[in-house]
Amino acid sequence: MEQKPEIVRIKLEDDQRRPQSVPTKALQIKLDANKTVVVYNHIQGYILDALMKAVFANAH
Repeated sequence: MEQKPEIVRIKLEDDQRRPQSVPTKALQIKLDANKTVVVYNHIQGYILDALMKAVFANAH
């Protein structure tokens, strides 16, 4: 007999019931005339930490 993988059908929540999370600008930092950093809401903490360390690496 041939073995077939078991397929289980699942139903996910309807996306229309949940409010859509629209990205909004949380922070904008102008570094110089040609460089700007824009941070949007719901950014992960470790990403924000790495970004701030990179942007302000030379700040004292």
